[in-house]
Amino acid sequence: MKLKTEVLIVGGGATGVGISRDLSLRGISSLLIEKGDFTSGASGRNHGLLHSGGRYAVSDPAAARECFSENKILRRIASRCIEQTDGLFISFPEDGLDFRNRFLKACEEVGIPTTLLSRDETLALEPELNPNLLSAIKVPDGAINPFALVLDNARDAEKYGAKFALHTEITSLVMDKDRIKAVQGKDLITGEEYSIEAAFLINATGAWANQFLQLAGLHINLALSKGSMLITNQRLNQKVINRCRFPSDGDIIVPNETTSVLGTTSVRAEGVEDFEVTSPEVSLLIQETEKMIPAIQGTRLIRAYAGIRPLFQSEKTGQDREISRGFTLIDHDKRDGVKNLITITGGKLVTYRLMAEKTSDLICQKMGIQASCSTHLKSLPGSTESPELKERLKKMGQSIWGDAGEILCDCELIPREEVERLLKEEKLKDLQDLLHRTRLAKGTCQGGFCVYRLIGMLHELKMADKDSNKILKRFLEERWKGIRPILWGTSLKEEELIESIYKGIFNL
Repeated sequence: MKLKTEVLIVGGGATGVGISRDLSLRGISSLLIEKGDFTSGASGRNHGLLHSGGRYAVSDPAAARECFSENKILRRIASRCIEQTDGLFISFPEDGLDFRNRFLKACEEVGIPTTLLSRDETLALEPELNPNLLSAIKVPDGAINPFALVLDNARDAEKYGAKFALHTEITSLVMDKDRIKAVQGKDLITGEEYSIEAAFLINATGAWANQFLQLAGLHINLALSKGSMLITNQRLNQKVINRCRFPSDGDIIVPNETTSVLGTTSVRAEGVEDFEVTSPEVSLLIQETEKMIPAIQGTRLIRAYAGIRPLFQSEKTGQDREISRGFTLIDHDKRDGVKNLITITGGKLVTYRLMAEKTSDLICQKMGIQASCSTHLKSLPGSTESPELKERLKKMGQSIWGDAGEILCDCELIPREEVERLLKEEKLKDLQDLLHRTRLAKGTCQGGFCVYRLIGMLHELKMADKDSNKILKRFLEERWKGIRPILWGTSLKEEELIESIYKGIFNL
């Protein structure tokens, strides 16, 4: 199949989809290619923090300014995806007060509002905190749902003419002197092959940037840093909890819907898919985060996962945490003589929109088009909906128990009706695509009880493969990767129960 577009975007994370939306609002056609589903990379493997910029105020003020500026914009345009929790930077006796004072001054210099709280004021807000704390500083951190954020961007982009090709891999580039003439791609589900002509190409693949650039014989200095995280089976904190010190391992706890996410590490990754969470990393995260919230020691963990941060290095740097979290926009015409190729990499989830704006500005400049960005003004679909967790759960409960409909997921109260609607509306190619679009299998049992119900529903609707067990097995194998590092105590007991169910009923 031959396709043609003005701009070809490679990478279906927040940045790639953000570029797609930005260009579509400027009237520029684009096609986005992603080898998996949306959010398959770092956009779906982070701790869901809406950065205030406080975390980088002392060490990286430029990145802190970007984060805070975008924080304010996202609260306006993407309120459905955000819980405005605020955040606390906690000082303990071993931390001293020197860094706290530096932190307050640094936040003032970059424009981040702060409130200094006493020990008693802090404990009144977060009773589960270690009472041995000295004080806390309140900043405008928040929690963000990256899956909803990316999907809302995609829906809005599609509304204005953007196209998407998911589960499609680029196999080669066709060069014509100093330009990329065409891209050869393959649908990984159907096997169909594509030839795509585009005036401009944007490499928004994150950690996979060099894999794509290698097809054109190019390379950039990119450090791959693995960040591991743990999910608890209950929500332990209402605000984002940070340790008031230089960023380090196990110094942040982010409330996420009905759970909390413990993070994070920074370890040089061996490859772009080095997602394994090791036992020492699990132990380190528990050991450090329980110093802030002691109840973590006895809390059941339901999943461990990791994401790969792409950190652009302009020069050699010793430790990954010393590399700026800012983003880098590379015009390969100026750098390498390839006239129609751009790479955007680095950055944070909270700065995805700004990264998309700057990339789209460069595309417009190259095309000789005067079209201003409007993504900072135009709200995403559904932005008027209440983002507050209590209101959402109340509404969900009233809806479910009011009509007594069938519930597929007891942990997250996901009704069958919602899943059927998604199946009818979306062109989903894989079970994981459905899980990205709901909170199905993201609760306490991690899909142990709801996924076989889902498979049964797919079978009834004649939407499953002939051998439904193959779908089920593929899901369980993926789930096992996140369960294995945390198998002890009650987690081990539950996993033995789940194993007996799937062995006994499904012979798996």
